[in-house]
Amino acid sequence: MRLNKDRQFIQACQLADQGRFVESLNIFLDLEKNDPQDATLKLLIATSYFELKEYAQAMYITKKCLELSPNHHQAHHLLGNILRALKSPQEALKAYDEEIEINPNYPDVLNDKGILFFKLARDDEALESYEKAIRLDASYADPLHNKAIILKRRAQFKEAKTLLHKATQLKKNFYEAFAELANLHLYLCEFKEGWEFYKTRFESELRGQKKFASIPAWTNTELQGKTIVLYDEQGVGDQILYGTILRDAFLTHNNFIVITDPRLTSVFKRSFSEVKNTVFLGSDNKVDTSAIDYQLAIGDLGQLFRTSLNHFIIPDHQYLIADRSRAYAYKQKLDTGKINCGISWKSSRDTIGSDKSVALKEWLPILQLEDFHFIDLQYGDTFNERNTIQHEHQIKITNIEALDKFNDIEGLLALIEACDIVITISNVTAHIAGALGKKVFLMVPYSKGRIWYWHEGLKQSLWYPSIQIFTQIKSGDWSVPISEIKEEIAKEISHE
Repeated sequence: MRLNKDRQFIQACQLADQGRFVESLNIFLDLEKNDPQDATLKLLIATSYFELKEYAQAMYITKKCLELSPNHHQAHHLLGNILRALKSPQEALKAYDEEIEINPNYPDVLNDKGILFFKLARDDEALESYEKAIRLDASYADPLHNKAIILKRRAQFKEAKTLLHKATQLKKNFYEAFAELANLHLYLCEFKEGWEFYKTRFESELRGQKKFASIPAWTNTELQGKTIVLYDEQGVGDQILYGTILRDAFLTHNNFIVITDPRLTSVFKRSFSEVKNTVFLGSDNKVDTSAIDYQLAIGDLGQLFRTSLNHFIIPDHQYLIADRSRAYAYKQKLDTGKINCGISWKSSRDTIGSDKSVALKEWLPILQLEDFHFIDLQYGDTFNERNTIQHEHQIKITNIEALDKFNDIEGLLALIEACDIVITISNVTAHIAGALGKKVFLMVPYSKGRIWYWHEGLKQSLWYPSIQIFTQIKSGDWSVPISEIKEEIAKEISHE
């Protein structure tokens, strides 16, 4: 069969290019019935299965392809990608190397090999692979983007930005690169540039989550007397972060509908009870759009009100208010005559949670301080960790068993309000404690896992002035921030 002239084959390839892999697969399978020995068809069928995440079937068909044609172009490359997806890195590297031996001038496999090295934290080897791919094809945007991520981690910010800008020029709608540019500019407090790129997040990690798309976006703060909906995005912590800008919006003399995660709605109603031009709704409520003039995602408030460092002069450290009666009840329950110190040490975020988390046993230099009563603010099941610390080191960390710290955000706010200080990693606890104006000692990673709003070189948060930031000096090593926090809270005692 002369595939390149077959109408069905051409249609299937076009469908695959459009990402319509179920349709392309069905056509390839029909074609295969007439020519079961065609290795190229086998490879295309395997590729469709791979894109559909049916890895076992993709592996089986790829091996059939290689039985028919042991040196078939791209077959070992696909095999490497399947093995990488199946978390068999050494076998994947072997497959990539076999492809490179057959076709040494193939930049795609070098880029994918670099991605695998990167996932294995073998950054030097990843860089070498990306650079080889770039030398083979200087117009190939993906390795430029991937190299920039490593350079960003190494604080080579200028070169990283150059590579990312070049990547976006070479590849149309390269939203992953736009996202990296947004995060990098914002991390460096280059807000005007950062917010511009940040708008593309709805084309990448938040794809399909944009709301009220038929209503014009609010871009002019001089408008007055309009009805504007500000809607929720991302997680609870992000909504609290961007909530620090709401008062600036409310001063524009418009009417607002603010939509939040349902767990936050009552908190925002209480905290902005004096604001008369605003209605707060949960995202589970229906909104009548007929009277709405403009809309904006809450994360885009930054491009209107936080475009320079001068815009972060915040007169009041606290903007959220906890339920006072619940906070008082917790305060009474926690009273031991010691300093109540809330702690949180884990993040469950899929991609970077492990990089932000600190094992509870690493907290021992802090937990062994005698003047403190430690309270568990960590969501999720922490019984085994607390039990181990108590059994091995005779340190009790108080946990409020009846409080669901994930679903009952009101209760978590009240518990944090009852604490005197908070020590935490970068998770929702940091945002809540900062928004309550609590004295917070925040541990953040050196690079990998550090989120842009804990900005480069800053020891105090721009967004929450009561948060002090303590940074690793080496990835994976929390000893320095823990030691620094121990010294800092010791000073707190001595000044009392």
